[in-house]
Amino acid sequence: MLIKFLILFILLTVVMPVQAGWTKIDAASKPGEAHFFDPDAIQKQGMLRKVWLLSSYDQLQTGGHRATKILYQLDCTANRARPVTILLYPDKDAVQAVIGALHDENREWFEFPAQSMFHAVAVNSCAD
Repeated sequence: MLIKFLILFILLTVVMPVQAGWTKIDAASKPGEAHFFDPDAIQKQGMLRKVWLLSSYDQLQTGGHRATKILYQLDCTANRARPVTILLYPDKDAVQAVIGALHDENREWFEFPAQSMFHAVAVNSCAD
């Protein structure tokens, strides 16, 4: 348990604000939300990638947040992803203090369709 908190603390101190190299994802978004990824922070491990996605919401979401930063692991060969770390922010730009966090490296994989924002991120992230 202590190791998870230490990892989470380290992640919280190195996550960059929205003004740093975030790239907007133009895949279908619902009105009132925008999604971005950080191409400069992609971690490569063979055919797996870890990439940060930022989701920003005009309306307050359940849980009291208006933005999330989620570290996803992408499987470049199987078109699937899974969340590893989830950070909740009270502001749309995700620059204020984190109000909630979860880190779990054993979450289930999910497949994503070609029209999804995950596919758009995978195209960029999985290119060598």
